Amino acid sequence: MKKGNELRAFRFFFLFLLLSVFICVHPWFPLSQVFAQEVAVNLAEGRVVICAAKDGIILAAMDARGEADSRLPVVAAVGPLHAGVILGAVEWVQVESKDEPARLDVEFSRIAEGALKNSASAKSSEGASEIEAIGVAVLERVRVLAGLLHNKINLGEDEPLIRVVLAGYVPDYGPEAWTLDYHVRQDALPNGYWRTRILRPSYNQIYPPEKGQPRTFIEVRYPPANRATDEPELLDLLRQNDSRLSKIREANPGASKSLAFVTEGQSQKSDAASDINFLKAALQAVAPPETKLTMANVDFDKGFQWVVQPPKSASPPPADAKPQEPGAPTLRKKSER
Repeated sequence: MKKGNELRAFRFFFLFLLLSVFICVHPWFPLSQVFAQEVAVNLAEGRVVICAAKDGIILAAMDARGEADSRLPVVAAVGPLHAGVILGAVEWVQVESKDEPARLDVEFSRIAEGALKNSASAKSSEGASEIEAIGVAVLERVRVLAGLLHNKINLGEDEPLIRVVLAGYVPDYGPEAWTLDYHVRQDALPNGYWRTRILRPSYNQIYPPEKGQPRTFIEVRYPPANRATDEPELLDLLRQNDSRLSKIREANPGASKSLAFVTEGQSQKSDAASDINFLKAALQAVAPPETKLTMANVDFDKGFQWVVQPPKSASPPPADAKPQEPGAPTLRKKSER
């Protein structure tokens, strides 16, 4: 009997020793399996121009003709009264996987539509505004993708990994435009691997401007613009009486008055149709050859309307997104319409 107890004790000790070794070694196995999947990220680079007229707000996007694998930034419908563009890390490719790449630019309209529906159906007075809801919905999707990114990424100190531009109309408030920036934080792990975390977005309302500031063309770029070294913005060229833009103005005298309102900082008095005609011609005139343009107008009465549709690979506008319920909390500055 004593011998049997000793045998069981020996087996228990051996099992305990084996389990201890397994516990010490096991955590490294998932890391090696995860890190074996390299992720390549392709960027949507370019510029976005916004103009808020008296009867509509216009959003135009153009590519920057950057890297060979860079993606075209395209305008997408965001509910019936908003339009948006997603810039930065929009395509995530698992190099050794047969899965299709994750395309945030294609998913963006669907993500935003779902966020708007959830925001509209929220009954709590503490619910987020629709801009915040879109910001959080995009964050949740990006965090899933960022969990696969284990290489060191090099971004400028203030450069976001992703920038979302939103523009539209809010009943009883007026036209608005926002940028949502998603910055990244990385922590070093053993063997040169990195853990990537996406921080909560920063919200910046770029229209309407602060009291007393001009209301004119607004330009957003990705990577973030450096006004000292980048190509001049459209407004700069207008003020310099650039010959390419002068020809367009002279060819359409009827639009001169509307354009004068914009350049003088009173775009809220301009006519959306005239602004659209000018922007469509002007942006193509000042851009390098083969630059692609997409453009939409959010009419204050009729809602989202295409001016220049994106390629077929982009997602179509949602058909039935619901607007925000009145009285929900908001980040908006008071409109001065």
